Amino acid sequence: MTDRYDAVISRKDKNGKTRYTKIGAAFPAKGDNGGFNIVLDALPMPNAEGQAWISLFVPKPRDEQGAAQAPASEMDDSIPF
Repeated sequence: MTDRYDAVISRKDKNGKTRYTKIGAAFPAKGDNGGFNIVLDALPMPNAEGQAWISLFVPKPRDEQGAAQAPASEMDDSIPF
């Protein structure tokens, strides 16, 4: 078992591609209960059904983390409010 997991949320971008945003981490709880502790750096927004899904993944090596992000030229800089 890994020492920690990345807590991420997913969303569809304007082209329909799934994008992931890391919002925290999960760690095995101390003791023999088999549980996890989750620390969130950001709170997920609920979807249309009022649900907020958080997925846990084994962290990628640091050199691979930046490859999944969209180039700055493809980012939508419009503010929705």
